[in-house]
Amino acid sequence: MATARRERYRKQTREEAKAVALAQLSESGTAGISVNAIAKSMGMTGPALYRYFASRDELLTELITDAYRDLAEALARAVADAVPADRFRALALALRDWAKRQPDRYLLIYGTPVPGYHAPPETIEIAAGMMRTIVDACATVAGAGAGAGAGDASGGDGATMSGEQPLTELEAALARHLEGAGPWVAGEEPGGELKGRALRTWTRLHGVISLDVQGQFTGMGFDPSVLFEAEIDALVRGG
Repeated sequence: MATARRERYRKQTREEAKAVALAQLSESGTAGISVNAIAKSMGMTGPALYRYFASRDELLTELITDAYRDLAEALARAVADAVPADRFRALALALRDWAKRQPDRYLLIYGTPVPGYHAPPETIEIAAGMMRTIVDACATVAGAGAGAGAGDASGGDGATMSGEQPLTELEAALARHLEGAGPWVAGEEPGGELKGRALRTWTRLHGVISLDVQGQFTGMGFDPSVLFEAEIDALVRGG
C-alpha cells in the first residue's frame, strides 16, 4: 500500500510539474521553462523536483512525447471515424484543429528547435507512426497503391495507372528519388509516388498551419481557414 501511495504521489507530482511547464511555455516559449521556477510555483525546492525530473531536457522530452502522442491519437481518431473517401480531409482538418486549440504544444514539436536539445528515439517512432497515418490517408485519394514503386506508377506517357492527371517531370523525379530514400514505416514501404503525395501533403498543410498559429497572416484581411480548405482541395485533386 505504501509503495502504491508513493507511486501515485510521484505520478501526480510529475503531472503537476508538466502542467506548470506548459504554462511557462505559453508565456515565454521553451526558453522560459525552468525546473527551479516550476518547483517554486509548486511550493517545492529545485533539488526536490529534480528527484522527479533529472534535468530540464528530461522534462522537455516528457512534454514533447506527450504532445506527439496526443496529436497522433487525434489524427488516428479522425481517420478511423471517417469513411474512406473522407479520410484525407478528416486528417487535414484534425491536424489544424489540434494546432489551433493548443498552438504552444504544436510549436513545441514543429516550431524552432530547442538549442542543444536532441529528440529521443521514442519521439521519432511516434512521428513515423503519424507519417503512416498520412500515407494511408493519401492512398484513399491518390489511387496509387502503397506498394507501387515510382517505376510502375505511370505509363509511358506519364499518366498514373489510376487514370489521374499525369505526374509532371519534376513530380516523377521526386517519386524516383523517394524510392531510394529508405524505409519510412517498418513492415510496409510505400511506393515513390505515394511517398511524394504524403510528403507534399505534410509540408503544405504544416506550412499553412505554422504561419497561421504564429500570427503571420495577421493584417492580411483574409480567413486562413479558407486558404487551408483550398490547399486540401488542391491536394485531393493532386495539384
